[in-house]
Amino acid sequence: MNKLLRLPADKAGCFAPGNDIFAGGFTLIELIVTMTVVAVLTTLAMISYGGTNKRARDGRRMSDLQRVAIALEMARQVGGTYPVEDVDFQAPYLITAGFLSTWPADPKGYRYAYNQNNNGYSYTLRAHMEDVGSTNGSWWNACGTSCNYRMLNP
Repeated sequence: MNKLLRLPADKAGCFAPGNDIFAGGFTLIELIVTMTVVAVLTTLAMISYGGTNKRARDGRRMSDLQRVAIALEMARQVGGTYPVEDVDFQAPYLITAGFLSTWPADPKGYRYAYNQNNNGYSYTLRAHMEDVGSTNGSWWNACGTSCNYRMLNP
């Protein structure tokens, strides 16, 4: 066992910096810098991923509102005016008449709001968007929180 622990005479002081035994490793500073860079990149990726999810949910909301708008236009062509909203700011006529299978559900549980305007000759659809870049104003509280996106009929 003593042979394994014994160092050759020509390697006396080999544990000193600058000798061959230290030539293949990394210094503590290099390891800390590398770990810091990896941590910063991971943090940036997580922040970017969260923003992407918000934009994806907002895209779905816009798509849902567009689907409701198409159903409203079909209902107007049949009935001459846009349907009346109910107390939940939805248009149940669109479902009972078969223009929509169900009222769309928001990805985060907010509500989509519909209002008939000008005695049935125009309408407004509203939603709550998460990404500030997707908003176009601020309106009343029919979305479960403030509605910050609105779509008017053409």
